[in-house]
Amino acid sequence: MDLELETTADRKDCDIPIYKDIPLSMVILQGWFNDQRRCFELFVRKLDDNQCTHLFTNQNIRDSVKEIYKDIWKRKEFHRVAIENQGEHRKLVHLSYPRFAYWITCVFREIKKVGSLEELMEEIGTVEKAHSTFKRWFYKNKDLVRGLNAADAARILARYKHLRPEQRPLLARGALKGAAIHLDGQPSSRRIAWFESQYAEEARRVALEEKAAEYITNSSQFKGKFQMEMGESWFCLMQKHLGR
Repeated sequence: MDLELETTADRKDCDIPIYKDIPLSMVILQGWFNDQRRCFELFVRKLDDNQCTHLFTNQNIRDSVKEIYKDIWKRKEFHRVAIENQGEHRKLVHLSYPRFAYWITCVFREIKKVGSLEELMEEIGTVEKAHSTFKRWFYKNKDLVRGLNAADAARILARYKHLRPEQRPLLARGALKGAAIHLDGQPSSRRIAWFESQYAEEARRVALEEKAAEYITNSSQFKGKFQMEMGESWFCLMQKHLGR
């Protein structure tokens, strides 16, 4: 499959690349790779149109795509093109074949329940609900506060207009720490793991996100369709100046 970048003006406030005319299945696949753009492009170019279109709706095609991914992983082709030092979003180790096999099975099963990709997106509707749904796909354990990969996958779908952008920032790791320091008066000397444990309960983390959403909405520095995501990034940058 060929890939061509989209350059429309209304998407210039996005830092994740948007590709022209790719099917919804490939947008979901892009969510798996998140900020590892080169790995996504390498993989997609090895798929034919049938595999791209029916990846999550035909079991035989799903299995053939898994074999292609397995071969790429074994040959360390992702290692050759992976972008290093891209923050905490998608490290190379997270792209391992066993993780991919688990994730693709989760997506396949979810779509089978509702009938189609489009119906699944309609049922999910928002970035926040997508984040909650996707966390189960990206993580086998209960360490859900680290759901950056799930958050990014949801945001990518919003960028392609398959979901509505988030109405509260999806705080995780650095952004969680920054928001907790700035809005809840938590000590800046603590490590990120401590903040994750303090906000591990879903209700408490969501309460902080709602407080952060109010702060972002009332601030003149965050404007546009993706202002909550901009605010999340700002909280992450802010805590870095305070030390880890």
